[in-house]
Amino acid sequence: SLPRLYKLGDRCVALGVVLAVDAEYTYTNPAINLLTLAMMKVFNCSSTPIIWNTYQGYLKRGRENLEHDLHVVQALGAEVGFGAKLVRGAYLERERSQAQLQGYPDPVNDTYENTNAMYDSMVKVMLQEVARKRDRRAVVVATHNEASVKHAAATMERLGIEPLEGSVVFGQVYGMAENISVPLAASGFLVYKSVPSGSMLEVMPYLSRRANENRAVLRGARRERQLLSEELLSRLSFFR
Repeated sequence: SLPRLYKLGDRCVALGVVLAVDAEYTYTNPAINLLTLAMMKVFNCSSTPIIWNTYQGYLKRGRENLEHDLHVVQALGAEVGFGAKLVRGAYLERERSQAQLQGYPDPVNDTYENTNAMYDSMVKVMLQEVARKRDRRAVVVATHNEASVKHAAATMERLGIEPLEGSVVFGQVYGMAENISVPLAASGFLVYKSVPSGSMLEVMPYLSRRANENRAVLRGARRERQLLSEELLSRLSFFR
């Protein structure tokens, strides 16, 4: 697998394409992290980090995992860049059932509010890193939670990070959270929309996990319906 990873990383550097490595279950993440950090050492020595790793805020060790890898990259050398995709996570039920089956402590935060606090603290860590080393740090705030987006935007302003610098971007799944994506883009922030690609058998489980296990998606859908209804009513009133 190593020659394949090298070929992939080398090609991404040549084309200037960010390679965001996804996170999985807690029992596979250590191997994923090891390979991703090794790729950072090899390929993240240009002006912009090409290899990004994913960190899950729904884990009790979410911030600890992020800070650990930041320290590793710092130890690898000042020229090595670090990119992070911050997500809440979508394997809650599987993680808890696996922990119960294997008899180890539940790795998932006890409440949704704890996850929100964990996620926002991780965003703060990365934004401080970006403010400190703009040319060697990058982050995508991948969330459908409106409060977290507002928190990130306010923190960027406080730290003096310009939205168009490119080191901080926001991300949502295509077709979801348009009530967040559209105002962000209109305000000058960089927004990515994730487009799942593949067969129905591959894509639908991915989308259903985010709809079923991410309350922000469901709340956001209700919020979008409310905004659309208000806009529709205002236009109907205009034509009366």
